[in-house]
Amino acid sequence: MARARKLHDRWRRFRGGATQDAATNYARPMSAGADAPPDFTPGVDGDELPILPAPLAAIDAGSNTVHLAVMRPAYDGHDLRILKDSADLVQLGADVTAIGAIGPERAAAAIAAIRAQVATAQALGATTILGIATEGVRKAANAKTFLERVEAETGLRLRLITGDQEAALAYWGAVSETPQITGKRGVIDLGGGSLELIVGQGTRITWRASLPLGGGVIRNRFLPSDPPTFRELSGAYQAVTAALGALPAPATTDVSVCGGTATALAQMARRALGKAARVESAGGATDRGQRILTRDQMDQLLTLTLRYSAAELATRYHLREARARLMAPGCVALLAATERFGVERLHVSKRGIREGALLAYLHTGADWLDAASSGRGWRIPAAGAAGKAS
Repeated sequence: MARARKLHDRWRRFRGGATQDAATNYARPMSAGADAPPDFTPGVDGDELPILPAPLAAIDAGSNTVHLAVMRPAYDGHDLRILKDSADLVQLGADVTAIGAIGPERAAAAIAAIRAQVATAQALGATTILGIATEGVRKAANAKTFLERVEAETGLRLRLITGDQEAALAYWGAVSETPQITGKRGVIDLGGGSLELIVGQGTRITWRASLPLGGGVIRNRFLPSDPPTFRELSGAYQAVTAALGALPAPATTDVSVCGGTATALAQMARRALGKAARVESAGGATDRGQRILTRDQMDQLLTLTLRYSAAELATRYHLREARARLMAPGCVALLAATERFGVERLHVSKRGIREGALLAYLHTGADWLDAASSGRGWRIPAAGAAGKAS
């Protein structure tokens, strides 16, 4: 216990100093474009709107997982009823980091997972399945060959999306969980290969940035030891803080985070910290019924990653070992992003890229990726309004 307290105090002293020394030079943002429409906010609930007759599905091939979401969305733009949410931990990004391409074994594993997920979606009645490939595939030298093979062997066309598109889909998915929030909002999307920071209002994105600083990248670049050393961890934190410090992220007081690593960190906080992990709002109830990660909790989790190997973390806190390896780099990324936004805590969203893709398809049809490129979003009809506004 004394050693744990000593480690924790040492980390807090380091981070306090590092935060003050963070870079403050701002670079040009990746904007949503000059032709963004005027501000608007979601409409109020009206009469119940019809449910789509068939479910929709999305499959996301990322650096860590191949993830399936099957949902039955309503025309109000927010009500997404989950029919199936499952993931296979394939880790395409590990090969890309090691050899610059997707190796034959992981390619075969990913294709097998996609084939099974397509069958699951179809069995649940989905006739439209959106395929998405993100950073883990984007950086692969053999990405084109891999995508062609996936389509030939599974029938699913994976769309290789850009960092800007990924940011938009993550934002729309995360904010759809709490549509009652109408002011400016921030979203952090932490993946294995990339880290996205997004700000918007309603469904309109006003600012976004995508950096190759996902959990897997940070681990491979800065944290080779298991468990990481204090020097490695402090070096990783300084590097990520400096990278984010160069971004002119707009101020916002409400920030959500999405992604499997963030969800696992919230799970680890609940199991490791107990009551300390339950942050209550001023009214005394758990904030919005959502999981919360605070800076203090992340500091405490980082202390644990200094003490225990990935195998020990997996055993103690019921994590997959491959996911446990991402706890330290995930904490580093989220601490730096939280500080960049200037907030003390993050709301951990259960929704993300897949839900955002389904909402974009629901509102814009075949133009869903064009909508993600522009970031313009869509208008939510007010009570009594017919159809969808363009």
